[in-house]
Amino acid sequence: MSDQSQHMNVFLDLLPYQPKNEQGRENFRQMLRQRFEERLPDAVERVWELPPIILKEPFEGYLKLLLEARELFVAGYFYSCVAMCGIVGERLVKDVLRASVLVDKNGQPMRPGDTAFDQLEHIEVSGIVRFLKEAGLLSNEAAKAADSLGQVRNRYAHARGKDPHADAIEAIKLLHTLVEGTVSVFKDFEIKDGAFVRKASTSQTNS
Repeated sequence: MSDQSQHMNVFLDLLPYQPKNEQGRENFRQMLRQRFEERLPDAVERVWELPPIILKEPFEGYLKLLLEARELFVAGYFYSCVAMCGIVGERLVKDVLRASVLVDKNGQPMRPGDTAFDQLEHIEVSGIVRFLKEAGLLSNEAAKAADSLGQVRNRYAHARGKDPHADAIEAIKLLHTLVEGTVSVFKDFEIKDGAFVRKASTSQTNS
C-alpha cells in the first residue's frame, strides 16, 4: 500500500446525532424555517404555473395524491413531482377501468370484487390505456396524455431525468389533461354565462 495520503470528497449528514431535547428541536425549527424562507419567493411564483382543477365526487383516494403532486411542484421538488404525477395518472387510469367493467357470470352482468380488480396492479398501465381508448372510455387526448406521462415518469423512476423543472411542468400538464378527461367537472360540463351546463356531446350521449 502507498504511504501517500489519499483525499476524497464525502457528504456528511450528522443532524440525527443532535441531542433530542428542546434545544435540539429549536435548532431544527430555525434550520427548517430558514430553508422555507429561502424557497418561498420561487415557490410563490410557481403557483401560477399550475392548471386549475375542479373535480367531481367521489374523490376516492386520488385527490390527496393529486394535491401532493401539485405541492411538490410548488415546493420545487421536481424529481418527486414527476414521480407523483405518474403515480396519480396510473391510479386514475386503473380507477376508470374499475368503474366501467362488468363481467358476464351465468348470463348475469356483475361487477368483479376488489380482489379481482387488485390483479390489475400487475398489468402494465399502457395496455390498460389502450384498452380504455379502444372501448371508448378514454378520449384520444386523455389516452395520449396518459402514455406521455408514463414515459416521463419512467425516465425519472430510473434516474434518467435531464431537466427536472421543465419535465415537472410537462408532467403536471399531462396529468391535468388526463384529469380533464376522467374526473374533472369539465369532462361533462362547461361554463356558459357564469353557470355550469352539460356539454352538447355529453347530453346527446346520455339521452
